[in-house]
Amino acid sequence: MDDTFAELEPFFAAYLNRLGPAQRRKIYRKIGMELRKANAKRIAANVQPDGSPMQARKPRPRMKDARGRIRRSGKMFRKLRQVKNLKIRTMGDGVSVGYEGPVARTARVHQYGLRGFVGRTKAGKVVQAKYPARVLLDFGPDDVGAITGLALHFIQDQ
Repeated sequence: MDDTFAELEPFFAAYLNRLGPAQRRKIYRKIGMELRKANAKRIAANVQPDGSPMQARKPRPRMKDARGRIRRSGKMFRKLRQVKNLKIRTMGDGVSVGYEGPVARTARVHQYGLRGFVGRTKAGKVVQAKYPARVLLDFGPDDVGAITGLALHFIQDQ
């Protein structure tokens, strides 16, 4: 998979050098949008880029809401997969998809399996938890094929 992309890289580089900066940004933006869509879909399904399932959440004690109903914790990372949080940055020589601000800290804790802030006790002591590594952003097997397909589509349109 990586070998195929490496073989095509000189060809795509030569093609991109012929384009103007505005056209390059347009191509990079489309690739970034495709990557963001693929990663958001994967995060929603709680699947890591290699296809393995993410480690499930720890079971929480049963908590009741104001009406006495038991609250259920929903899917993980609902806000991390939103378009407003999953940012696309185009640069002169490429594109990046990632997080910024406070959302980036949460994503980094889960991406690398670090310790993260949970809350404070009534006495004011900081409570932290060790999270398992759940890879949120990365290239999956389908992503390289999708990027190659997009690049070939742009070449055919020119």
